[in-house]
Amino acid sequence: MKIRFVYIVIFFIGVGFLLGERKNPVPDQGNLFQKEVEDYLKKAEIVRVEKDKIMGRTAPWKVTLDNGEVSRKGYFKYIDRARPKIPPDSFKYEIAAYELSKLLGLEINPPIVEREIEGIKGSLQIGVKEFITESYRKRSGDIPPDAIKFHRTIETIRIFENLVYDECNDEDDIFIQKEDWKVWRVDFTEAFFPSPELILNCDLTCCSRKLYENLQNLSDELIKTRLSPYLNKKEIKTLLERKNIILKKIKKLIKERGKEVVLW
Repeated sequence: MKIRFVYIVIFFIGVGFLLGERKNPVPDQGNLFQKEVEDYLKKAEIVRVEKDKIMGRTAPWKVTLDNGEVSRKGYFKYIDRARPKIPPDSFKYEIAAYELSKLLGLEINPPIVEREIEGIKGSLQIGVKEFITESYRKRSGDIPPDAIKFHRTIETIRIFENLVYDECNDEDDIFIQKEDWKVWRVDFTEAFFPSPELILNCDLTCCSRKLYENLQNLSDELIKTRLSPYLNKKEIKTLLERKNIILKKIKKLIKERGKEVVLW
């Protein structure tokens, strides 16, 4: 009996030691919804490809997918004009932004995977169902049913836009699902401009506690490991610098206004 007790004590001491070594746990790297949609995007059959249907600089293909149970629309981007090419525009930046959002425990980017269609590699993103853009919402005067939640999501998107250095406050890239007012931010093919500063006139005013903690806990090495297939060394270096600037700004806001005002 005494021997068994000793083993139990040793076991819990060992577990406590291992947990103690992880003072800064790795944030969740994708929730169940994201993983299920990613799996669908990777494995579902491509039953239709529509080209030249969507205008714009990236001219994505509109794709219809079917796994035998569900049929969904997706969008395939294949242009890979990464820096230092000018003007930069690459599907790899789309994937990098999504991977980073997962590391931060966010769900603001529609799931996206790398896939080959008709012998061409690119990014395949799930289509957002029945949506309006933020610019349309403002023009039409639609009021969110939960204004506080909506505002907080926009603030989260603004922090993420600064982090990945993509155009701030582009209301045509903010999609709002009509059914439940879920907010998405799309189109990061020009993101990760290698600036060590944040975006001008894209101020940070508040932040969720979860995002603040995940920014603190997310290690530079993990970011490098997950994003190095898509970004060059300078893009990663300046991304890490912006992460530190954002953390400093949030800490300053907390000191000036108080934690209860800045963090939710």
